[in-house]
Amino acid sequence: MARILLVDDDARLVKLVSGLLRKRHYQVESVANGELARLALRRGDIDLALLDINLPDIDGLSLIDQLRDEGNTTPLILLTVRSEPHEQALGLRLGADDYVVKPFHPEVLVARIQALLRRSAGSIARHSGETRGDLLDIPPVRVDFTARQVFRDGSEVRLAPMEYSVLEFLAVNRGRAVSKEEIMLHVWGTDRGVSRTLAEHVSRLRRKLGDGVIMTRTGFGYLIPAAPEDSAATAQ
Repeated sequence: MARILLVDDDARLVKLVSGLLRKRHYQVESVANGELARLALRRGDIDLALLDINLPDIDGLSLIDQLRDEGNTTPLILLTVRSEPHEQALGLRLGADDYVVKPFHPEVLVARIQALLRRSAGSIARHSGETRGDLLDIPPVRVDFTARQVFRDGSEVRLAPMEYSVLEFLAVNRGRAVSKEEIMLHVWGTDRGVSRTLAEHVSRLRRKLGDGVIMTRTGFGYLIPAAPEDSAATAQ
């Protein structure tokens, strides 16, 4: 069962969330500050972290930024009382995979955790009859589906699990404009409350992969353009 790190200095919330997750058979480790969280995440045995922004020793957003700079791709969900859109957007841009605003409904938190663990584990639902190779070239980007790695101009691009899941779903559907609702249902398991999260993930992907890889089709959704030979074959 997945091991979850809970980073929060609110003892009451830690007790509540830890009990909730243990009832769902998750292993839970809790720490009260950012330094202990950093040490725990560097061990490499944490499957997902729930991270409060307001920590006693470091701002949670700064911690995320540091972890991602170090190459740590552990799935991260922000737990925050900050409901302002620009602060939530900043957390996502820095590398958080999702956020849950306090106070939250326990079932909503569990659903977000389950969706993120499912995506990060690579549980990618395939279309009926779909076939694909292990490698996909979207110059200058190459996606290795087997290794779950992405390269740009030959250099590896570090993606957070949800970023990779969004990219993979668009890549699998290359040449087709995929609606935002379809992406949200596939990646997060819901099309409610994650529209801004999806937009931030796409924005981060564009910064990492360059212009022209992920296009917007107004009124339809997002699109990775078909390969030139595919387009020519369609035209004929």
